[in-house]
Amino acid sequence: MVDKTYLIVGASGDIGQAIHYDLKDENIISVSKSRPPKYKSEHHFIDLSGSITEEDVHKITDHLDIIDGLIWSPGVELFEMLQDTSLKSMDEQYNVSIRSLIIFIKVILPKLKLSKSGRIIVITSVWGTVGASFESIYATMKGAQNTLVKSLAKELAATDITVNAVAPGVVKGSMTHTLAPEDLQAVLSELPQQRLVETSEVSSSVCFILNDSSKSINGEILNINGGWYT
Repeated sequence: MVDKTYLIVGASGDIGQAIHYDLKDENIISVSKSRPPKYKSEHHFIDLSGSITEEDVHKITDHLDIIDGLIWSPGVELFEMLQDTSLKSMDEQYNVSIRSLIIFIKVILPKLKLSKSGRIIVITSVWGTVGASFESIYATMKGAQNTLVKSLAKELAATDITVNAVAPGVVKGSMTHTLAPEDLQAVLSELPQQRLVETSEVSSSVCFILNDSSKSINGEILNINGGWYT
């Protein structure tokens, strides 16, 4: 069986690492801002919070004939009230979540169309659906990602490409590890299942969508949150 080629952007984050691990036997092109990947790949460093160009993406993808999937998992937390949010922070959120994502899709779309099972999968967030107090800007960008997924799924429906999102709730990882025990307990008390989402659960959902038998799953926001919607 021929290995598939997947482009994992945000491969060094908690979720990105889990996805990379599950796909480590495939041909992986990985992208991160500064941390190297944990697993074997052809790796590139790009700061997505800045104004990247189409040429930046061409430099890391032009040598590929076919790309079977783009998995977009970068994210930068922004926890503050809207009136306290600087324009710089707002621009960084927009660049990471929307602008850079669109540029990557535009550049690699011809290569995705050559695959018989092209996939675009965006890791969004529960906040993109229900909104979040004190995270208005972050939630807004995640909501925009969800809308892009649904729109692009329709736009590309006549091709072999599907476009979906995976929207986790509170994921166990670097962010939750920094919480004081009492703060973590307060978070857990709000969750219906009284537990954090494992990164492997998010990765398993990504792999499910990547499967050739999932070609009719298109334009979905797959919620991995244990029933937590408030």
